[in-house]
Amino acid sequence: MLQVQSLQATFGTFESFVRSSQHKQDLTEKAVKQGESEINRISEVLQKLQNEILKDLSDGIHVVKDARERDFTSLENTVEERLTELTKSINDNIAIFTEVQKRSQKEINDVKAKVASLEDSEGYKQDLKALKEAVKEIQTSVKSKEKDIEALRSTVQTMESDVYTEVKELVSLKQEQQRFKEAADSEHHTLQALMEKVLRAEESAARLPEEIRGLEEELGQLKAAALRPEEDGVFRPSEAFETLQKESQGLDSRLQSVEDGVQAARAAWEHHRETLEALRAQSEEQARHLADLHERVAGLGPAPDADVDADAGGLAGRVRGLGEAQLSLVGDVDELKRRVAELPGAVEALQKVQEQVRTLLSRDAAAPPQDLLDRLSSLDNLRASVGQVEADLKMLRTAVDSLVAYSVKIETNENNLESARSLLEDLRNDLDRLFVKVEKIHEKV
Repeated sequence: MLQVQSLQATFGTFESFVRSSQHKQDLTEKAVKQGESEINRISEVLQKLQNEILKDLSDGIHVVKDARERDFTSLENTVEERLTELTKSINDNIAIFTEVQKRSQKEINDVKAKVASLEDSEGYKQDLKALKEAVKEIQTSVKSKEKDIEALRSTVQTMESDVYTEVKELVSLKQEQQRFKEAADSEHHTLQALMEKVLRAEESAARLPEEIRGLEEELGQLKAAALRPEEDGVFRPSEAFETLQKESQGLDSRLQSVEDGVQAARAAWEHHRETLEALRAQSEEQARHLADLHERVAGLGPAPDADVDADAGGLAGRVRGLGEAQLSLVGDVDELKRRVAELPGAVEALQKVQEQVRTLLSRDAAAPPQDLLDRLSSLDNLRASVGQVEADLKMLRTAVDSLVAYSVKIETNENNLESARSLLEDLRNDLDRLFVKVEKIHEKV
């Protein structure tokens, strides 16, 4: 193809040179004809000048003859003036004629030199014929390759249609990603509210161990007082036990607030479980779309341009990254669901603690000392249950933090999707430029 273009350029240069030579020859012939016409015109002017001179001489003779009789001196002056004017006119005309003749002779010499140089163009004409034959042969071989060019053209059109399809799918995927982001933002706000409730529950649970230790001290005092029977042999509750009952009532109200917070957390967990199911389904759908997009981009085939190869490779890598990010998001959602699924256990443990405290507080004040020992054992169990509740609340807070990090990953995934869309647009532009190049090559051929 390069040889064809080189021969075409050489052939065009040679043709331009021949046309220039012919043009110069035409100009030379025109100049020769113009010189001949100029010489003829000068001859006519000289002839007219000669006639005018003869006429002027004749007129002068007649004037002299007429004036001779009147004034000889005036006649002499008149003759001298007339002769002076005539001589000046003749000299001016001769100078003009000489200049024109020199210029015409110079142009004639230039034309002769150009004509002599054009005689050497016969060899160029033979070379031109050989070049024409070679160009005809090359054109014949190029026509045989026209089918390959048509196949390449159809391939480029197919790639362009595939790119258009992928761009449309990317736009659709972008819209789905936007809806996914809006849902994630809504869940993020809900999670913030849930985090505040969890923090309040943690504060309430953090105060429980101190109150339980105070109850243990009060129960210890109550046990010591209970071991000392009254004088009449009847067991009566001491003032310490009455104080314990009052503090237990306050603890009951606080446990009630903790129970309300846990119930709210359970309701929020149910809502989040449904939302996470929807998010997971949408994430799997996006992962499937990204996998299809990756397969189509990989099936586009190698492009003839190095820039197109680089853009396609970058696009494929970015799509793979999006797919991996989606898989990672699915894994995070599964882990979050697992952690949130453990919350009902924490709620049940807290309910058990509340039941134990209520049972402890509902016992008869006149119970025997053995019942007080059972209450101390129940308080130990209560402390262990409260510790378990604190651990479950920490786990709930970790799950909320994971959801916040999940929203950040969604934002990163959206940015990667935007970059992939930009790469697809660059690939489309490169394909357009390649198609234009193929069209130009086809037109030259």
